[in-house]
Amino acid sequence: MTEREQARADFLSRAGWGEAELISMGQDASTRSYMRLAGPMGNAILMDAPPSSESAPCGPDASEYDRIIAGWNARTRLAACRVDAFVGVAEHLRALDLSAPTIFAYDVEQGFAIIEDLGNGVFAREIEAGQDERELYLVAIDALAKIHTTPAPETVTAGDWVWPILAYDRLAMTTGADLFPKWYPAYDKSVRFSGDLARRYDDIIAGLSDHLASLPKVLMMRDYHAENLLWMPERDGLAKVGILDFQDAVRGPAAWDIAMFVQDARRDVSPELQQEIVQRYVQLAGLKEEDFYRDLAIAGAVNALRILGVFARLITRDGKPRYEQFMEREWGHLEDCFVHPALAELKAVMGQAVPGRKRLQ
Repeated sequence: MTEREQARADFLSRAGWGEAELISMGQDASTRSYMRLAGPMGNAILMDAPPSSESAPCGPDASEYDRIIAGWNARTRLAACRVDAFVGVAEHLRALDLSAPTIFAYDVEQGFAIIEDLGNGVFAREIEAGQDERELYLVAIDALAKIHTTPAPETVTAGDWVWPILAYDRLAMTTGADLFPKWYPAYDKSVRFSGDLARRYDDIIAGLSDHLASLPKVLMMRDYHAENLLWMPERDGLAKVGILDFQDAVRGPAAWDIAMFVQDARRDVSPELQQEIVQRYVQLAGLKEEDFYRDLAIAGAVNALRILGVFARLITRDGKPRYEQFMEREWGHLEDCFVHPALAELKAVMGQAVPGRKRLQ
């Protein structure tokens, strides 16, 4: 038995789940892993999030310099493997009568939590199996509007632990968008970023990120999309939507979450449904439609550049060619965003850097 396995066994024993059967569910996109628990206490899920497996997140007083030195998690304000972030945000969402998992037990220092099993009804799989896509998406956007229209907390708590909900600022956004010029040329040799073109790209991204960072701040879920939502039709109202993978929540622009939701890298959402979702959200949130469409285009473009850079890195550096299947869809999202005149300068730069894309010319 490894040291980590012994720590896991000790945690389960202390929590009263020592006799439970453990069934591996694998890892998610991070360093966390999950196991289903079945035993005398019932069914649950064990989250195993070893704190030492990732670079540390940043504190609320960290300077930009400190964050840059500390690494990716601090730059982008990710929670890394902090269980208190998951527990605290889950409790906030449950207080809104939303279906985040109940937390049965946790150990922040060791990086373990036993959480409610919300089932297997992942939105994307349910829709593939014949569930009404429109029904699922409209309930989910209503739930997101509930989160966004509730004042964003500056901190959440997990027992005596206090987790800060930090602002998604310019450094976080530009760090993500910088992945495109850094990694995409290695994937596609026809793409060139150097000299004046690279400087123009950096300046434009900084300006767009400044604009997004200046917008009113909501509790931005960051990864709200069809792979992180569960359909729970046995529940009522907004609770039909099970919400997962929210530990990286920050205070940021609402448009970012909407872009992640309707411009999904892994599945197509029809233009008609996208429009209905956005218009429904604008009405629920009481926003000015023209301004929100501008902000949505900007957030969508900055995010799409980040995602394209991540996929290029996964393919070229990490040897994961399966991400190629998502590339063309994500390019389509980016090019759709470029229709908005607020992105004319960025579109011009991208047209020079990526000459093979007709819609950029």
